[in-house]
Amino acid sequence: MTRRLPYVALAIAALPAFAFAQDPAQVQKDLKELQERVDELEDQQSKTSERIGGRAIVQAYTASSLDFGGHVTSLFTYMHGEGDSEAGHMVTLLELFLRAQIDDQWSLFATPGFYTFNGGLLDNPATVSVPGDPTFIADDSSQAKTFLSRIYGQWKLSDALQIQGGIVGTPHGTSNREYFIPSRTIAEASLHTRYFLGNQLYPQVVDGLRASGKYTLGDTGHWLDYDAYYGALSENAGDAIYGARLGYVFGDLGLTIAANAGAGTRTGSTSPTTNFGALQSPFAGTYNVDHDFQFGGIDVDWRQGDFVSKTELYYSAEDGLKDQRALSSELTWFASPQWGLSYRFDYYDAGSDFNIFLSGVAERGTSTEHVVGVTYNPNNSVRLRLDAHHNNLPNSDDTADYVNFSWSISF
Repeated sequence: MTRRLPYVALAIAALPAFAFAQDPAQVQKDLKELQERVDELEDQQSKTSERIGGRAIVQAYTASSLDFGGHVTSLFTYMHGEGDSEAGHMVTLLELFLRAQIDDQWSLFATPGFYTFNGGLLDNPATVSVPGDPTFIADDSSQAKTFLSRIYGQWKLSDALQIQGGIVGTPHGTSNREYFIPSRTIAEASLHTRYFLGNQLYPQVVDGLRASGKYTLGDTGHWLDYDAYYGALSENAGDAIYGARLGYVFGDLGLTIAANAGAGTRTGSTSPTTNFGALQSPFAGTYNVDHDFQFGGIDVDWRQGDFVSKTELYYSAEDGLKDQRALSSELTWFASPQWGLSYRFDYYDAGSDFNIFLSGVAERGTSTEHVVGVTYNPNNSVRLRLDAHHNNLPNSDDTADYVNFSWSISF
């Protein structure tokens, strides 16, 4: 409203210039009406100011900066098992990154995403008597599904403390901390984090609060990284889930060693699932039995020269069910800025759950996987990957081999 007053005043000031060409009586009448309108507007402004007092009015479009980006990642596969072979498209996803910096302390970050998924299975649920019989779960690419992996507001006091609220990522593991999919040298995640945003051994995201920061240890070149979170999972909003991580960083060595712990509830499916996996996982991403769990583990990240090494070891105590254990260790050597060679070993004992085929609780089994991968980066925004996997399937002596070709383009 206050923005209109200068224009009205300008119109009043301009009226005398036209007076010579107008009827003086009419001009005086118009001038009087405009003056009355100005008085009315000023009165309304005064009353509004009295009502809100010293309170600030929240405004939109006031960010000091607005950044927009994203990536597209797509994966194709050839899978060969004991019973059959399959080849085709597995998943393509588009994820956008939006960041609004309000001021030095407040910011907003969001990652709306869309994906189409054809679900590569290492075992075909329709042929339970033939382990290692790969198949696909067809999806309609014309109806891409949506997801939100991150969306939070952030308040930053300093490097020592920042607080995020919304859908936040947990600090556990190595790949989960990086999160950015194009940064992966092996596109497919480790066995115990293979379900994107899932809660297999530890939760990858929660709806709640996360506090983090770092504390520099004098002039040693070392510092502490610390994170803690408290919230709930979207499928189980009524039960709290929480955890923390404390890492010691040897700055001169490029080495981080961290301890992790947490607890929460795993929510069972409303209708029992078949215990078969997807996304080239031999395990289901959901559980049939509601139960509490506590977990702990360590992760080690080492980056020196042309080498990057990431290792994590976790143990999860499952209330009323068999406990889970996981180990993942990955080493990448960058022969040049464009070419990298990776090897990863995964071990995952997935505990137990209700099995609909056996009509009772049974072990989900143990799986190991060896991966050799080559990555090529023609520039900083494009990454091409070729990965060969050898998976030892759980609860059998059968294996599945598959080759993945994937690409990521960031913008």
